[in-house]
Amino acid sequence: MTNRERYTESAHELSTPLSVLYSVVKDAQRYADYLEENSQGIYDQELADFLGELRDETGKRAKRAEELLAQRLADGGVH
Repeated sequence: MTNRERYTESAHELSTPLSVLYSVVKDAQRYADYLEENSQGIYDQELADFLGELRDETGKRAKRAEELLAQRLADGGVH
């Protein structure tokens, strides 16, 4: 089982703070997937730049969120 699958299975059971962290991870992946799939279809350079910034910034937050999620899940959740 990958970390992503574990988060998916556990998301519905997690308390609100952990659900928010999980949401950050999902959003980062969604932005990255969109840009990868549509990189040639974005003709507005300013919009493309913004989406790239959004992907990068959210990706950084997602990395931190994954670390926090892993710590909390290893400790049995938020106490």
